[in-house]
Amino acid sequence: MTQNVIVQAIKILLIDLIGEILYFPIWWYSQGLIRTVLYVFNTIKDTNRNLAVGLMFKSLFKPMFGQYDREGRIISFFFRLILTFARSIVFLILVIIYLLLIIFWIFLPVVVAWMIYNNFNTLWKA
Repeated sequence: MTQNVIVQAIKILLIDLIGEILYFPIWWYSQGLIRTVLYVFNTIKDTNRNLAVGLMFKSLFKPMFGQYDREGRIISFFFRLILTFARSIVFLILVIIYLLLIIFWIFLPVVVAWMIYNNFNTLWKA
């Protein structure tokens, strides 16, 4: 009776393991990809909110610190112009990195499978 339970447990574990291995690519390219894309787009929105690029464009011609004289307006304009340019560059770089994350997610299993195939192929030739 004890051996029968152990055999049953091993069978169930192997069936579950095989099922998980076969289900992995389906999950990776369906739910996993959707979750990754949603995460990336939410992160892009959060980055835009944190860097306040749109707000910097809106307030480009407004004087800083209530300095309404000519010198205050000129200094404020150029300072905000530099800040807007720098934040826009940082935002663009981060968006490119986030989009590369999606591309990495899509191609990672293919690259891993190809590397495993090449590894075994060179093993059998040697």
